[in-house]
Amino acid sequence: MTQSAEVISVSEDGKEAQVCPIVTDACLTCKEGCARRGSPFTASNNQGFELKAGDLVRITASQTAESLQAILALLIPAACAVSTFFAANPLSRALFQRESSEGFKALCVLAGIFVPSAAVMALSRFKIRPSKPCIDKVY
Repeated sequence: MTQSAEVISVSEDGKEAQVCPIVTDACLTCKEGCARRGSPFTASNNQGFELKAGDLVRITASQTAESLQAILALLIPAACAVSTFFAANPLSRALFQRESSEGFKALCVLAGIFVPSAAVMALSRFKIRPSKPCIDKVY
Protein backbone atom coordinates (compact mmCIF):
# COMPACT_ATOMS: atom_id res chain seq x y z
CA MET A 1 0.00 0.00 0.00
CA THR A 2 1.25 3.46 -0.87
CA GLN A 3 -0.74 6.55 -0.03
CA SER A 4 -0.25 10.28 0.26
CA ALA A 5 -0.94 11.91 3.60
CA GLU A 6 -0.61 15.24 5.35
CA VAL A 7 1.30 15.49 8.62
CA ILE A 8 -0.91 16.76 11.45
CA SER A 9 1.62 16.60 14.27
CA VAL A 10 5.04 15.15 15.05
CA SER A 11 6.09 13.44 18.30
CA GLU A 12 8.74 15.17 20.42
CA ASP A 13 11.43 12.67 19.46
CA GLY A 14 10.46 12.86 15.77
CA LYS A 15 10.10 9.07 15.41
CA GLU A 16 6.33 9.12 14.89
CA ALA A 17 3.88 11.45 13.23
CA GLN A 18 0.13 11.78 13.27
CA VAL A 19 -0.97 11.87 9.63
CA CYS A 20 -4.24 12.28 7.77
CA PRO A 21 -4.50 10.34 4.46
CA ILE A 22 -5.56 12.18 1.35
CA VAL A 23 -8.07 10.00 -0.49
CA THR A 24 -7.93 10.64 -4.24
CA ASP A 25 -9.21 7.33 -5.67
CA ALA A 26 -12.18 8.97 -7.39
CA CYS A 27 -10.07 11.89 -8.62
CA LEU A 28 -7.88 10.12 -11.17
CA THR A 29 -9.72 11.60 -14.15
CA CYS A 30 -11.27 14.57 -12.38
CA LYS A 31 -9.56 17.97 -12.19
CA GLU A 32 -12.01 19.52 -9.70
CA GLY A 33 -9.72 19.18 -6.67
CA CYS A 34 -12.24 17.17 -4.68
CA ALA A 35 -9.76 15.02 -2.73
CA ARG A 36 -11.08 14.27 0.74
CA ARG A 37 -9.34 13.51 4.00
CA GLY A 38 -9.42 10.12 5.70
CA SER A 39 -9.20 9.25 9.39
CA PRO A 40 -5.94 10.27 11.12
CA PHE A 41 -3.49 7.57 12.22
CA THR A 42 0.08 7.28 13.50
CA ALA A 43 2.96 6.49 11.14
CA SER A 44 6.60 5.71 11.94
CA ASN A 45 9.38 8.04 10.81
CA ASN A 46 12.14 5.41 10.64
CA GLN A 47 14.22 7.37 8.14
CA GLY A 48 14.40 10.42 10.40
CA PHE A 49 12.87 13.00 8.06
CA GLU A 50 12.55 16.54 9.42
CA LEU A 51 8.76 16.79 9.57
CA LYS A 52 6.43 19.59 10.50
CA ALA A 53 2.65 19.99 10.47
CA GLY A 54 1.34 20.48 6.93
CA ASP A 55 4.05 18.44 5.14
CA LEU A 56 2.84 16.05 2.45
CA VAL A 57 4.36 12.58 2.80
CA ARG A 58 4.12 9.16 1.16
CA ILE A 59 3.08 6.33 3.50
CA THR A 60 3.87 2.67 2.83
CA ALA A 61 2.89 -0.49 4.68
CA SER A 62 5.33 -3.32 5.22
CA GLN A 63 5.21 -6.28 2.84
CA THR A 64 4.82 -8.61 5.81
CA ALA A 65 1.72 -6.76 7.03
CA GLU A 66 0.18 -6.79 3.55
CA SER A 67 0.89 -10.51 3.11
CA LEU A 68 -0.56 -11.35 6.52
CA GLN A 69 -3.67 -9.31 5.71
CA ALA A 70 -4.15 -11.16 2.42
CA ILE A 71 -3.74 -14.55 4.06
CA LEU A 72 -6.11 -13.81 6.92
CA ALA A 73 -8.76 -11.93 4.96
CA LEU A 74 -8.83 -13.91 1.72
CA LEU A 75 -7.12 -17.28 1.81
CA ILE A 76 -8.41 -18.61 5.14
CA PRO A 77 -12.13 -17.96 4.40
CA ALA A 78 -11.73 -19.33 0.85
CA ALA A 79 -9.98 -22.48 2.10
CA CYS A 80 -12.65 -22.96 4.77
CA ALA A 81 -15.43 -22.58 2.17
CA VAL A 82 -13.86 -25.25 -0.04
CA SER A 83 -13.27 -27.60 2.88
CA THR A 84 -16.84 -27.23 4.17
CA PHE A 85 -18.15 -28.03 0.68
CA PHE A 86 -16.31 -31.36 0.78
CA ALA A 87 -17.27 -31.93 4.42
CA ALA A 88 -20.97 -31.42 3.71
CA ASN A 89 -21.63 -35.07 2.71
CA PRO A 90 -19.96 -36.69 5.76
CA LEU A 91 -21.56 -34.08 8.02
CA SER A 92 -25.00 -34.72 6.53
CA ARG A 93 -24.58 -38.47 6.94
CA ALA A 94 -23.54 -38.02 10.57
CA LEU A 95 -26.34 -35.59 11.44
CA PHE A 96 -29.25 -36.71 9.25
CA GLN A 97 -28.25 -40.24 8.12
CA ARG A 98 -28.65 -39.31 4.43
CA GLU A 99 -26.77 -37.69 1.55
CA SER A 100 -26.52 -33.91 1.60
CA SER A 101 -28.74 -31.80 -0.61
CA GLU A 102 -27.52 -28.88 -2.71
CA GLY A 103 -29.07 -26.50 -0.20
CA PHE A 104 -27.14 -28.08 2.67
CA LYS A 105 -23.91 -27.85 0.67
CA ALA A 106 -24.60 -24.18 -0.04
CA LEU A 107 -25.31 -23.57 3.64
CA CYS A 108 -22.02 -25.26 4.56
CA VAL A 109 -20.10 -23.13 2.05
CA LEU A 110 -21.71 -19.94 3.37
CA ALA A 111 -20.85 -20.94 6.92
CA GLY A 112 -17.32 -21.74 5.72
CA ILE A 113 -16.99 -18.20 4.38
CA PHE A 114 -18.75 -16.16 7.06
CA VAL A 115 -17.61 -17.86 10.28
CA PRO A 116 -13.86 -17.50 9.55
CA SER A 117 -14.43 -13.99 8.16
CA ALA A 118 -16.18 -12.97 11.37
CA ALA A 119 -13.38 -14.53 13.43
CA VAL A 120 -10.72 -12.67 11.42
CA MET A 121 -12.66 -9.42 11.79
CA ALA A 122 -13.01 -9.90 15.56
CA LEU A 123 -9.30 -10.73 15.91
CA SER A 124 -8.26 -7.72 13.88
CA ARG A 125 -10.46 -5.41 15.95
CA PHE A 126 -9.38 -6.64 19.37
CA LYS A 127 -6.21 -8.74 19.30
CA ILE A 128 -4.00 -8.30 16.23
CA ARG A 129 -1.97 -5.09 16.22
CA PRO A 130 -0.22 -4.72 12.87
CA SER A 131 2.99 -2.77 12.54
CA LYS A 132 2.67 0.93 11.90
CA PRO A 133 2.94 2.21 8.35
CA CYS A 134 6.16 4.07 7.57
CA ILE A 135 6.85 7.47 6.05
CA ASP A 136 9.21 6.87 3.15
CA LYS A 137 9.16 10.16 1.25
CA VAL A 138 8.47 13.85 1.90
CA TYR A 139 7.09 15.80 -1.07
